[in-house]
Amino acid sequence: MRIALVSHAADIHSGSRAPIELAKHFAKLGHEVIFFAHAHISRKNAINELKSTKIKVVLIDYPRIKFIDRILVAFMLATKLRKLKPDIISAHATLPFMLGSKLSGIPLFSTYHGTQTDVWLDKIFPRVPGTVDKIANHSLNFIIKSLMWFQLALSDRIITLSKYCSRELLTFYGKKAPFVYWGGAPPHLLDITLKPKKSNLITLLSVSRIVPYKGFHVLIEIVKELEKKYPNLKLTIIGSHPNKNYLSYLNKIKSKNTRIILNPNDKVLSIYYQQADLYVTCDKFLFFGMPIFEAASFAKPVIAFNSASAKEIIQNSKTGIVVSSKEEFKNALIKLMTNEKERLKLGKNAFEFNKKYTWENAARFYIKLFEKWQKH
Repeated sequence: MRIALVSHAADIHSGSRAPIELAKHFAKLGHEVIFFAHAHISRKNAINELKSTKIKVVLIDYPRIKFIDRILVAFMLATKLRKLKPDIISAHATLPFMLGSKLSGIPLFSTYHGTQTDVWLDKIFPRVPGTVDKIANHSLNFIIKSLMWFQLALSDRIITLSKYCSRELLTFYGKKAPFVYWGGAPPHLLDITLKPKKSNLITLLSVSRIVPYKGFHVLIEIVKELEKKYPNLKLTIIGSHPNKNYLSYLNKIKSKNTRIILNPNDKVLSIYYQQADLYVTCDKFLFFGMPIFEAASFAKPVIAFNSASAKEIIQNSKTGIVVSSKEEFKNALIKLMTNEKERLKLGKNAFEFNKKYTWENAARFYIKLFEKWQKH
């Protein structure tokens, strides 16, 4: 099968890695893969990684002219797709690329990543929203859902990331779709080994984009509230694509027990996963939570708030702990900090649970659906 994988960017940071891993594993399964992405936001290391697995990379470059460029890029992508004639398109992209994919006339199978709302509240954070802010936020939520509805209407078929996303898709947009869990840490991250060092530190790790809805400020507050009693508690936040105002706020409120690392390479990321005792997240929109599976690949248990798909990807009290409040989060943290045996047991369970969720298996499920849909 000749597959065009249309992504927003060729990038290995945060969730942008997912299309890269899917493309690589489609190719490993014997399929011809062409990877499409915006030129100006794609990264050289990601492009080289794709090319090293014999994947053709097509970067769409266009003049940045406000509003016009979104229409222009859609037609440019459609032209490239028609010229290269893939059998199907696997889309992981925003509206302009979705429109271009549709205009190509090639069967379009998209992945629904969830609908992130409350962007106005993120924009004004940490200011407490007033009445006008609430009205603005409500209006923007309506616009976001309307644009997502249109984007989904362009798709011939849809795949989601989790049971939660499938339910949300049905509730918000009246569409049914199967779900496919993505994989954990890619093999090359696991190949980087670090000699274990004995330490009395308890290291917490959280990995994601540095934006308010990820809740890093809540993690910092929790650590600050506990560090007097537990001075050996350390938090490492690893992030990409930071919101500048939010990053500045985090640096302002954090204590010396918290460090923030931006855009590390894979070797550094792997080392921090290995050094961590616990993975923690306060993500408000945990549609899948790829870093949770990555942490499980390193046998690290997780503590997370009960948002979106949390109870799907975390087996509560078995592979981690799912909480409903900040106080519960602190109690769960104290429990695992002070009980190494329990912490290691949950980490081992997480590792075993994660074994079946590999990128190869995810790619196989995608291909199975593509082949089924091609026949109908």
